[in-house]
Amino acid sequence: MGNNLAPIRGAPNLGPGCYNIEEVTNMQHLLDRKPVSVKGYVMSARTAPRFPPEKKMQTPGPGEYQSFWTKESKVSSAYAPFFINAARFPKKMSEAALYPSPGTYNIVSLQSQKVSWPGRFGSPDWSLIPALEKRTVRSELETDKEFRKRRNRIAYLSLYYS
Repeated sequence: MGNNLAPIRGAPNLGPGCYNIEEVTNMQHLLDRKPVSVKGYVMSARTAPRFPPEKKMQTPGPGEYQSFWTKESKVSSAYAPFFINAARFPKKMSEAALYPSPGTYNIVSLQSQKVSWPGRFGSPDWSLIPALEKRTVRSELETDKEFRKRRNRIAYLSLYYS
């Protein structure tokens, strides 16, 4: 009804062994397939390769499937951008390192020896640090600058020696 079959190309009464071989092996067919100049200089000037390269099979053999899992990739140690030669997965730590026994660590030692700055959000609490009395005249004297410099240095060093 609405279904049409694709038309049969060539002679429909020829079987698989009844091809016209003369059509493929005659001189005109060979001249038509000969590579000629793309730019059209002269009839005998050929710029294409005389013999086309043989096509290689792109399908791997039976033993080649997923061979990349077994091959180890090697990267040159001279230059490796973007941490290419870094390990993809971290190395497993031993059981002794993950779960130390009671005699392997010292509880008495300080766990955190982090330097803490007195104050909030990294700025010191200036009320704990000695300061000059406030003046009404805001004249900058050399002694005031030296006092501030020394006060800041003492505040910083008190973090380590308190």
